[in-house]
Amino acid sequence: MGLTFLTLCGPHWWAIALAVGTAIAVMMGTRTVHPPAGSNPVIVFLTKPDWHFLLYPTCAGALLLIIVALVYNNVTRATKYPKYW
Repeated sequence: MGLTFLTLCGPHWWAIALAVGTAIAVMMGTRTVHPPAGSNPVIVFLTKPDWHFLLYPTCAGALLLIIVALVYNNVTRATKYPKYW
């Protein structure tokens, strides 16, 4: 949301507010609310990164978290996850 609003609206105070509000609304709509994630659009507006920011560190970090969680859950539990793909 931060990169989208930064690109479409520019670095204005009201664009930051819309980006944070939209990010929280999307999290509520998908039932994945994580309150600290509401600050991500603010960080994007403060640092003004380009779209490569989505690949690294954002997507790379998310992929690493998923891999670590899968390995940990499958090593420490009797049941395997995921049961199907």
